[in-house]
Amino acid sequence: MIARYVLTSTCLNTGTMSLTQPLRVFLQGKERIALRDEEGEVYEAPINWAQNRLEGLAPYYAKRRLGVNDKIVLHLEGSEIVLEALTTVARPARPRPTEAERPKPQPPEPSPDRPEKRVRVTPYPKELIYPHKPFPSEVPAFSADLEALGFSRESSAAPWVFRAALGRRTFLLALAKFGEMEAKELLSYRQQGRVQYAAMVAGESSRAEALAEIAAVRPSGLTQAGLGYVSPEALQRLNKLRAAFPLGPLDVERLLREGRVDLEAIQTLEREISGVLRDRSHFSAVLTLLADYPPQQVFLLADLMPMARELNLEADHLQRVLESLSSPPFLLLKRLSPGEFLMRQSVNQALADWIEYAQVMTRRLQGVHLEL
Repeated sequence: MIARYVLTSTCLNTGTMSLTQPLRVFLQGKERIALRDEEGEVYEAPINWAQNRLEGLAPYYAKRRLGVNDKIVLHLEGSEIVLEALTTVARPARPRPTEAERPKPQPPEPSPDRPEKRVRVTPYPKELIYPHKPFPSEVPAFSADLEALGFSRESSAAPWVFRAALGRRTFLLALAKFGEMEAKELLSYRQQGRVQYAAMVAGESSRAEALAEIAAVRPSGLTQAGLGYVSPEALQRLNKLRAAFPLGPLDVERLLREGRVDLEAIQTLEREISGVLRDRSHFSAVLTLLADYPPQQVFLLADLMPMARELNLEADHLQRVLESLSSPPFLLLKRLSPGEFLMRQSVNQALADWIEYAQVMTRRLQGVHLEL
């Protein structure tokens, strides 16, 4: 019985042969078959019925140097298959070296006693390899603090320029980290009028060195613009203060005019904010004192003083809050004479009216924004 088979790339890559109908009939019930080539060499070939193929033919394909579309004649004889390759171009069989003929690996030559020389290669920066291609610098951490305070970053490299838009007025601030840029070059940005303020950024631990470098390029004359100092710790402290009190670019500008935005300068601002927050607490304390008064009741400043002292309220603090509550938009009280007031309504009703007033204003503002 004779069968013909045409090789495919899959056959060559996997060293297999698909089970054609003649092969399936011939190999029925077998798990392995002996294959004998033209030279009498025998190959053991397992039969993979699950994948419908005859395996173990890779050595034969390599020996006969067979390619895609080459044909093989299979002589099905008894318990074995005789293979005969029919190639369009004569290809001599590739001899298979015996164990004695295979070259033995040579041992490596002994290395000399001198130590092995290692060469360390340092990669060139991209700026040197591509000198005409701009590469953005890493944005410094203090940029996020300034942006949270209301600034917008205008540059992608040192000097880091920030814009503060204040309606009818705008100012620019140029910053550079200590050692990132020459102080003289940074100062020129302000002297040329490109920015309104310029400052060197350094940590509080390096403040003395940064101030010494700033002092070395301090311009002569009181009217000339100088170089300031900013510490990242101070900017972080400003952001923490902003959670308790609204701070913005104007507060930063006031510190820049004094030449330093550091923790020492922030202490003065903290005392001012503490005073404002204390006034807010005074306001809340006075509302608490008035909560027991019914509407249309007349009272004197002196009537509140005994309880006010228990809340650490002085007479001038109490007077200032009462005057505020007599003015728009509060209008909780009516001032009759110096030191004498009338309760227009209860504190609870006043708070409800103030909430309603805030909600009405919020809706009106939203309508204005939609029209714009």
